[in-house]
Amino acid sequence: MTSSGDGSNREAEITAIRSKPGELLARDVIEKDKVIFREGQDSTDAFVVESGRVGVFKMAEGKQVRLAVLEKGAMFGEMAAITGEKRSATTMALEQSVIVRISRTMVQQKIAACDPFIKALIHILINNLSRVNERYAVQNKVADKLLHDLKASTGKAAD
Repeated sequence: MTSSGDGSNREAEITAIRSKPGELLARDVIEKDKVIFREGQDSTDAFVVESGRVGVFKMAEGKQVRLAVLEKGAMFGEMAAITGEKRSATTMALEQSVIVRISRTMVQQKIAACDPFIKALIHILINNLSRVNERYAVQNKVADKLLHDLKASTGKAAD
C-alpha cells in the first residue's frame, strides 16, 4: 500500500466501511496464499469474507487438515474473538480475497448487550463447534491413513 499525499486519505476511505453510524469496520485485501491468522495465536478480531475464498485449516497429528472453505458472507475468527482463547485453526486466502475486520471490542460489546440466555447459548454453541472441529480433524487423519494403507496393499503408489 502506498501512503503519499491525498492517495492515503482516499485509500483509507476505500478500505473502511460503516456497519451503522459511529461503527467503523476495516476492509483488508488479502493476497492468495497469505495466512490471515495461525492456530495457537492470541485472538483479536473476527472477520467476514466480502469476496474471494478463505480456507480454514487445523493441525492433526502433524498434518494440516482443511476444515472448511469460506466464501462471501461467511464469518470466521468469531470463536476466539468471543472467548478470548487462542485461535483454534489457521486461516489462509485461497485466492485474492477481501475481508471485513470486526474488532474484538465490538464483538464483546455486542455480546455484552445480549440477554444472558443468548450469551450462554453462544458459549454452548462455540464449545460444541470446537469439539466437532477436533473430531473432524482426527477423523480426517484416520481416513487419510486408511486410504494410504489401502493403496499400499493394492500396490498403487501412495500420494
